[in-house]
Amino acid sequence: MSEQEISLAEDKISICDDRDEEIDICASAENFHQMGLLYKVKSPDKISLIRSAALLNAAISRQPSNPQFKDDLQQFCTELLETAGAEKMDADLMQISNQAAQMIKEMRDTVQQALSRLETIPYDITIGEQNQLEVKKIHDIKLIQEQITQKYGDVMRYIAEKCSEIMGKKPCEFCIAAMGSLARSEVTPYSDFEHFVLLEDGVQNDLENYQEILEYFGWFSVIFKIIVINLKETVAPSIATQILNDAINQSAQVSQSDTSAKNADTKLWTTELIRPVSDMVKYLDSDTNSYDGVELCGVFRQTTFVLGNEEVYAQFTSQVKSVSQTVKESSHAALKEKLEEDLKKFSAFQDINVLNACLKQNVFCRFVTFVFQLGRLHSADEKSPFLIIQQLNASKTINDETARLFSYALAVSYQILLYLEITKRIPDGCFRENPLPKDDTCHKLTDILGEKSVVDYFIIVEKLQEVLRRHYLHCDITIEPEDKFRKLFVLGLYDRIVSEGEKYLESNLIVNDSHWWIQYHVACAHDRKQQYQESLAIWEKLHDQEIRDDWLKGAVMVNKGRCLLDMNRHREASLYAKRVAAKLQGLEVSKSRKYRWLSDLAYIGGWCKYEIGDYREAIKDYSQNLKYMDFVDERFDNYKQVNRARTHFNIATCLYLLGDNWSALTEAKKSLDICERHNLSEDDKSNCYQLLGCCCFVKSEFDKALEYFKTELELRQQFVLSEQQDSDEDIKIAIDNIQMCSDIVEMN
Repeated sequence: MSEQEISLAEDKISICDDRDEEIDICASAENFHQMGLLYKVKSPDKISLIRSAALLNAAISRQPSNPQFKDDLQQFCTELLETAGAEKMDADLMQISNQAAQMIKEMRDTVQQALSRLETIPYDITIGEQNQLEVKKIHDIKLIQEQITQKYGDVMRYIAEKCSEIMGKKPCEFCIAAMGSLARSEVTPYSDFEHFVLLEDGVQNDLENYQEILEYFGWFSVIFKIIVINLKETVAPSIATQILNDAINQSAQVSQSDTSAKNADTKLWTTELIRPVSDMVKYLDSDTNSYDGVELCGVFRQTTFVLGNEEVYAQFTSQVKSVSQTVKESSHAALKEKLEEDLKKFSAFQDINVLNACLKQNVFCRFVTFVFQLGRLHSADEKSPFLIIQQLNASKTINDETARLFSYALAVSYQILLYLEITKRIPDGCFRENPLPKDDTCHKLTDILGEKSVVDYFIIVEKLQEVLRRHYLHCDITIEPEDKFRKLFVLGLYDRIVSEGEKYLESNLIVNDSHWWIQYHVACAHDRKQQYQESLAIWEKLHDQEIRDDWLKGAVMVNKGRCLLDMNRHREASLYAKRVAAKLQGLEVSKSRKYRWLSDLAYIGGWCKYEIGDYREAIKDYSQNLKYMDFVDERFDNYKQVNRARTHFNIATCLYLLGDNWSALTEAKKSLDICERHNLSEDDKSNCYQLLGCCCFVKSEFDKALEYFKTELELRQQFVLSEQQDSDEDIKIAIDNIQMCSDIVEMN
């Protein structure tokens, strides 16, 4: 980079805080303006011109009242038409962008109004009424998607027609085709304009004229992109601007989730998407050619016509279909491999835990992805996910009920995606892309969809993942009553579990494993609500039943022990934990699960003996817990580390109370080491520092004790709200301990 580029990158860093949010918007606007002018002088390099337009628009977005910025952008557009050799030199690109922006705004307003009219599905209705409401939601979402697809296509056609008018007489027959979400009829109100230009076959044979043709459509595409950029919705780092991306990469705080900013340098336009039909089809045979990181061999199977010669597009789709048939077997194997990878990486159970606090857009994209993968596994050639489901239903791959459930889950998925797109905001004071709403503006799922739809959605997602894991022939799914209670529990809807559980158990006279599972979830809900008496009554009832499911048997045993502990019935809980540990050994469950339960029972025993003052016996139980932890599957690594850290701390506490301060120090340091290495809670770390300080104090090592207490206080002040610190008992104790140690150190 030149000295001027380096200086601008350094300026960008200086006007942002450690979260890359701009401190001084006016200074940032001028910085973008200077970057834009710098890239402008690199013309006629087409990519530099695109970057220049994005940077100039970024400046205007931050300081729209600055007339110089607007004049420079207008001058840029005028000079662009001269450089491109346009026929219509007086075209107003800014006006074209404004008209396109108005079309997009009207579309977004329509979508927002349609979303606000969508009904939530309540609990207290019949199955028939529920099905009617679900079918209505499917219909409404389909209609919204069709409207967005049509309107987005209209905007693309409008811009493309204007570009054609500006450039003048076409040198050959061509067409513009859309790819990505628009081609799949799942475009959202903020989707990108992903397209490519197909030229009629044969033009490549006349080498002299062919270069002129490519130049014509190259400038056609640049003008198209700059009209889109003038909408002022393009995030500058996404167009691989070296100055800006160097500033981001040098920033001390680089967000792990900001892939567009971090990876923008790799998104150079190395793949030319202006080609004759036969040359473009060659991408289908290639695993190396990609556009913005997306393999074109997959993208080109789903496209749609936008503008131009329909015969050229028909030739392309025909050749794509022909080539796709020849590579079907090898691609099928690759798809299965990718599917297995995705199923390991993405879990509906894990996703639902993430979503309890904040919505994540990519989580809802995954269900759509799995529908596409299911369709490709069964050679479904439809482009839209809804149509793929219909095709799978018609071929008897899935039955009518499964098709309805998949379609409903798809509708819910699109509803939340559209909601996120409509409410998505890129803060004015941030030069890095921020594709999701901030947490404080993000509603919970249940506020948007209603409890029932959230529960049903995740059940269907999990069921789809189950059938994809097990087989690929028939993919029918059924939803059992216990499925709903399990999801309600994960979502933390404990009141709903209790009320629905009571109604279900009263109305269902059949006593079977499903019956016991629902009682299990009701008992767990009472536990979480700290209604231990109600919970214990259910655990005791279940404990006496002839339950066939060994997993459920073991879970009941362990949960009863936890409940007795929570009720402070320590002697009873200790004896119970020891008694049922022997019974667990005979259950037919995985080794990992069995040892996790044995670990829980040992921990319960240790805690109970600590509470009744039998510290030596407590240490024995805690030590047994650590041995059991070694056999627990690594999938539960976070659980294991938390368990180990707290167990070592509990052992240290017992040793301290027994007067063995040296051993207590050793165990407390083990606990702290686990907390530090695995980044466990600040509360756990604080407790360790407090105990270390106490041990050193008793050993008369007052300097060390003082340092431990000071560190404890710093940690506690980090996670206790400032307005609550004066009343926090642990903080008060830490301050007293610091004062006491300080006085002794000064005296010595």
